[in-house]
Amino acid sequence: MARNYGGLYNIARWGEPYFTVNQDGHLCVNTHGDQRESGQEIDVLHVIQAAKDSVQFPMILRFPGLLKHHLDSLHTAFDNAIKNTGYMARYQGVFPVKVNQNKAIIQDFVHFGHGYNYGLEAGSKPELLIAMSCLTKANSKAFLVCNGYKDAEYVALALSARAMGLNAIIVMEMEEELDIIIDQSNKLGVDPVVGVRAKLLTKIPGHFGSTAGKHGKFGLPAKKIYEVANRLRHLEKLQWLKLLHFHIGSMIPSTEIVSKAATEAADIYCTLVNEYGARMDTLDCGGGLGVDYDGTRSGSDMSVAYGLEEYASSIVQAVRVKCEDNGVDHPVLCTESGRAMVSHHSMIILEALSAIPEPKDDEETTPEELQAMIDDLSSKKWLKGDDDAAVAKPMSSHAAEIKEHGIEIYKVAKKLAKSVMAKETTIYNYHMNLSIFSLVPDCWGIQQLFPMMPVSRLHERPTNMATLIDLTCDSDGKVEKFIRGAQTLPLHPLDPKLGGYYVAVLLSGAYQEALSSKHNLFGGPSIVRVDESGGIVTADLGATTEELISTMRYDVNQDILDVIHERAEEHGVWKMVGEIVKAGLTTMPYLIEYQVPLPGTA
Repeated sequence: MARNYGGLYNIARWGEPYFTVNQDGHLCVNTHGDQRESGQEIDVLHVIQAAKDSVQFPMILRFPGLLKHHLDSLHTAFDNAIKNTGYMARYQGVFPVKVNQNKAIIQDFVHFGHGYNYGLEAGSKPELLIAMSCLTKANSKAFLVCNGYKDAEYVALALSARAMGLNAIIVMEMEEELDIIIDQSNKLGVDPVVGVRAKLLTKIPGHFGSTAGKHGKFGLPAKKIYEVANRLRHLEKLQWLKLLHFHIGSMIPSTEIVSKAATEAADIYCTLVNEYGARMDTLDCGGGLGVDYDGTRSGSDMSVAYGLEEYASSIVQAVRVKCEDNGVDHPVLCTESGRAMVSHHSMIILEALSAIPEPKDDEETTPEELQAMIDDLSSKKWLKGDDDAAVAKPMSSHAAEIKEHGIEIYKVAKKLAKSVMAKETTIYNYHMNLSIFSLVPDCWGIQQLFPMMPVSRLHERPTNMATLIDLTCDSDGKVEKFIRGAQTLPLHPLDPKLGGYYVAVLLSGAYQEALSSKHNLFGGPSIVRVDESGGIVTADLGATTEELISTMRYDVNQDILDVIHERAEEHGVWKMVGEIVKAGLTTMPYLIEYQVPLPGTA
């Protein structure tokens, strides 16, 4: 039996039950999860080979079947938790449009979620218009949760949605938004349904917890929420207030924190009902359901230490106990899970162009010298909190020096790790048909790590330790950190006689397209939708050079084509130049038909 080297990439930990390696050594997708039958796996290499004749690299492969499976699994988890705990209300979730605004994805969620009354959440006016349009095809009970800072135009749109028969709920982020809601309601003659976002004290550690807690960016503390309820009561409009919302951050690491936040929010909910007479009916627990990107179940910024069933149970049980203790009817439970719903269903396919050994510096500092530098930097007295040093300068200056030296220690330690590795093996720079800033901007912006692995040849041991280099003219345009603390990715030597060599960036369906930048005017990838049999439903070319230039306020015909045409005619070369320029404008800016060097010629 052929060897399977998928374990080198930890695929069984972050990929099960959706991603496997077949007997041919190819990466496969299982859209049915644990319920799959033999022969239902989709061979990713076969999809790439079928798609590459109609679209360019890089490309995103989408598997809508995985969206449905995640949506079904989420509702099954909450249904089980409700049944097992005796909870007396239902679960009814929404998908936050910001996580991936792509038309097909939003329409898929509305279609797959119809039987669940599944809705959408919007955080801006453009997202609200998308949601209003798509929810016309949804169940009439589906929530349209209107989050984000609001002006009169935003509130008017939300009230228009209610006038259209959509179940729109305007969630207040700031106290003064109530005046806007009252004013627009009077002008339009439409009564709103109002929610309030609570600024909880519960917060999460790490990067994603920076906008939670009492210093959080959004929401009102409990005292201000009660003032809003009191004002509505005096205005005889308390019947507007139906929903309490909270969101403590993305990637909540543990169910203990999930339970603590739900308990704190449920306490505010019960106070609104018992002490202010609000006829509340819904508790929106926001997002935060995480993804185990590295398969460690560690509760770090790249992982979570729980599954769907544990997440749902922690919310249901916490709210049930708090409400029963206060004699309050159980509210409808809503969540705004986005990352966990879409991450698995998309993978980015990168084409390898060349693999070049990283040169060694003849005057490279030895590992021993680098270690000595780290020891010296770490032994500075003021780093250990020396009293005299702390008193001698302002605290802000002291903190700045600590930060500066911390960064220096990190740089030297990184160089040491690379030096030790380089002594044992050659590191190869794999040049990829890719822009980090356009395809995986979170790798650059917040040092997000996605699982990556070759699409094929996984029955062969990958012998090259690689870093990935993109096409941009930017020193940050590289990937040299990988899951589980690795500084290289095991890849195979390139051999054009074996066909193209492709690396998949997995679990990448959340946020990357929305955050994509146009550095060097490289744009987004081609999009290929794949059905459950592995057939291609649609294959759409990514942004062309003409489209990208246009975003910079150029009139392509007037400012580009006409100017080049005039100069080329003066030199009598328009026939040649015009053909080349027009071809360049109508294709994606990434490399096309690049010839991979033969082994030994690079």
